[in-house]
Amino acid sequence: MAKKSYKILIVDDDKAFSTMIAAMLTSMDSHLWIEVARSGKECLQKMKSFSPKLVLLDIGMHDMNGLVTLRFIKSINKTVLVFFLSGHSIEYIKDAVGMVQADGYYTKTQFVDILKNKESLEDVLNEGKMHR
Repeated sequence: MAKKSYKILIVDDDKAFSTMIAAMLTSMDSHLWIEVARSGKECLQKMKSFSPKLVLLDIGMHDMNGLVTLRFIKSINKTVLVFFLSGHSIEYIKDAVGMVQADGYYTKTQFVDILKNKESLEDVLNEGKMHR
């Protein structure tokens, strides 16, 4: 049985972080298609052309923050999974998730640790479950 491909869009204005996450994902599984957007505006353009299954979205971007971007994402595709990644504290992220339709969240440090365990990422992709 052929393994399914998953499209993941990483949205973060921190070039070093988004490049690192993209490289980690790419090296972990050849069935993952990764695109990176450096702003909310670029994310919305890529939502239409790339059609990801999963969006990893930074909350604190300069042009359009993650909360606003998420509302636009869901207006384009209601079924896409969107998880916040943030350098902020868990409490801050929980508050943000409560305000919008995010499917879950991680601090950036937690997510890097998750990427070291392939089963955890596959659980996120296959089940749509995330740390809540």
